[in-house]
Amino acid sequence: MNPTEIRENLDRTVARIRGLKNPSARAKQTMIARAYLEARGALEALKEQEIASIGRQRQQLDRKLFGTNGFSPDPNAVIARRDANDRAAKLESPREAEQALHRAEREGDRIMAKAIAARAADFAGDPAWLYVLNTYVEGKPEETATLQALVDLPDTDDGVWQLTKAMEYGIATPSELGDQMPEGLAALPLDGDAPTAA
Repeated sequence: MNPTEIRENLDRTVARIRGLKNPSARAKQTMIARAYLEARGALEALKEQEIASIGRQRQQLDRKLFGTNGFSPDPNAVIARRDANDRAAKLESPREAEQALHRAEREGDRIMAKAIAARAADFAGDPAWLYVLNTYVEGKPEETATLQALVDLPDTDDGVWQLTKAMEYGIATPSELGDQMPEGLAALPLDGDAPTAA
């Protein structure tokens, strides 16, 4: 179910409970609290699934752009990759990184070029580092498309994105619950509940 369907389902359940003749007002509150918590939990699970999916996509694109795809798996290549990562990590400025990228590409050192691009990506919020990253993908259609897909992914740590998702996956508290904690109301026993162990 999507968020709208979950909320509509809760609305129908609450309306049905409100229409019941026999249960007391407190029993109805308990039933509504249980339905509300179930719906809230389902919405939270959907939100977590979306965040996890974005994380997986980011990881796959990151590996595709900066990982060892297309490189020989032999031990020498692994050592070369580690060495390139160590050297790229020592690049302090975008200018230094740009010069190192130019040298690596001129020498046909794809491993070093990828390591420098990965270093630039770590600081891509800075336009000068972003320029280095864009220089790396220039003239490489597949890398350009991968970088664009990476850039297009939402930042799940961004406050505005989190607020938007809080609204998308939010749910109104039924009026019967008032300002009471739904967890407390849901824990109250109802006729038909299985007895709890003493």
